[in-house]
Amino acid sequence: MGVGGSDPTSVQSASCPRDIVELFNVYFSSVLNGNDNPIDSITPPSTTGCESTLSELNLCLDDVLIVLLNLDTNKATCPKLALYQRNGNWLSSFQFSRKETKPTLRTIVRFHSSASYRGLRAEQAACSPVGKINTSQHGFIPGRSCTTQLVEVLNSIGSLLDSGKQTDVIFMDMSKAFGKVSHAALIAKLERYNISGSLLDWFSSYLYNRRQRVTTLGATSSEKTVSSGVPQGSILGPILFFLYVNDLPDVVKNSSVACFADDTKIFRRVDSICDADLLQTDLSNLDSWSTSSGLVFNQLKCKCLRVPRKNQPVLYPYTIKDNELTTTSAEKDLGNSGF
Repeated sequence: MGVGGSDPTSVQSASCPRDIVELFNVYFSSVLNGNDNPIDSITPPSTTGCESTLSELNLCLDDVLIVLLNLDTNKATCPKLALYQRNGNWLSSFQFSRKETKPTLRTIVRFHSSASYRGLRAEQAACSPVGKINTSQHGFIPGRSCTTQLVEVLNSIGSLLDSGKQTDVIFMDMSKAFGKVSHAALIAKLERYNISGSLLDWFSSYLYNRRQRVTTLGATSSEKTVSSGVPQGSILGPILFFLYVNDLPDVVKNSSVACFADDTKIFRRVDSICDADLLQTDLSNLDSWSTSSGLVFNQLKCKCLRVPRKNQPVLYPYTIKDNELTTTSAEKDLGNSGF
């Protein structure tokens, strides 16, 4: 079995299960940021609508019991949790998971730690910051979806086409974005959203000192520290990521922006080179934002799509760090071939 990135020369092979799980663990760790120092020059997020302070998170055993009783055992609950559900011993299940398991350890490929359900009720209660998320974000937000994002963008482009106008769309691609979120920078942003006190301490505890290991083919790898990123597969992970990138649309001053999780596109009407210059300015602002946030745009996957009505469209070489973006005549967007 071989594990590696997009560069074929970087592929490493192993046949022994023990070596295979170690290779996988090394690869999964390689996408993380190597340290968790605060990112410099973080743009302060807009605090509109954030006047109230969230500082407390009060839970009791009854709250946890209600959630456990309503879990669907036909879905991906923890094996130990499902066992106690069948025996009906709910309180013992909760106490056992607190005392005996490692809540900061996650197992990749096959889950056996309480990371898959630890803080379940706490995660749900802490999702109240969802109301602070920028309206340009359509990912995993109640009432929004890839469909709402596509409809809004296509409606805007269609209206311009009906007027005989050209629209230039820049499709942005972040590299391993969920795994590169700086814990320190995220906590700093949560503070700017008026999250404080014991609730902020809970977020810190949730993010810091996590470890991971890989289990497959009957072998388990050694543990590695998870130095960055939000817990994927959790209730809270997407919300934390959205709050981390919530200020991304604020740096786009001259164009429209639409986001679905870590997929972003910016677009504007282009009647002249001056209009294209404005779109390029926003593109450069996004590149600066990505550097300051510790998230990197994959220049090879960022593309330009022109949607003109006229036979001689305005042509412009859009760039990121002086590297010209590929121009495409069709682009699959969010799994749909609508562009």
